[in-house]
Amino acid sequence: MATTDNTITTPKGIAQYPWLSKPDTKFSEEGEYKVNVILGKEEAQPMIDTINTIFAENVQAETKKAKGKEVKTSNPPYADELDDDGNPTGNVILKFKSKAAYPPAIFDSKGTLMKESNIWGGSEIKVNGYVAPYFTSMVGAGVALRLRAVQVIQYVEGSQGAGRFGFEEEDGGFVQETPETFEEVVATTEAPKVEEPTVRKEAPSSIDKSDDISGIIDKWSTKD
Repeated sequence: MATTDNTITTPKGIAQYPWLSKPDTKFSEEGEYKVNVILGKEEAQPMIDTINTIFAENVQAETKKAKGKEVKTSNPPYADELDDDGNPTGNVILKFKSKAAYPPAIFDSKGTLMKESNIWGGSEIKVNGYVAPYFTSMVGAGVALRLRAVQVIQYVEGSQGAGRFGFEEEDGGFVQETPETFEEVVATTEAPKVEEPTVRKEAPSSIDKSDDISGIIDKWSTKD
């Protein structure tokens, strides 16, 4: 995994419930792009550590604003994958989202920008995004994984693709080219600022909170 401050790029994982070609409007009129990425727990652990650290810092900041009162916390943007019997498989699911106004860039395995795509679950992908802290009165303090770009390593395509008409991949033929690559976009694109609602204004506090974040992380990691 590559990280730069709050920006992360996952290793190769399996796409679950992808909405990458168009936004999902089932739960939001505005719509949102999203995808879950299934990774082995060992591969996911560095990203989980980054997420937990930013989460704990957010809780500490909101606790200071609340003058030491306990702050409600939301669920983490990751979870253990469970089998049909409800038992952990040993994999972790990372949950990325972005608003409809911020469609993710989609790249093929060679880093070429894909002008059209219809990515289905089961595709092997890498995801670039960033960890965004937030606070609302309804769900409390937490962090979200904001979706920025996806690289498709193994393409499982929906019924609207070329396979629908009986076309298969041919070697040595034309491949669409663009000057932008996955690496270039990740290196040069600045994550958009996230304007999350808040209900408290910064207030001076004389409370000296501990810098130990392990208790906060342990509490959060046990949430359903």
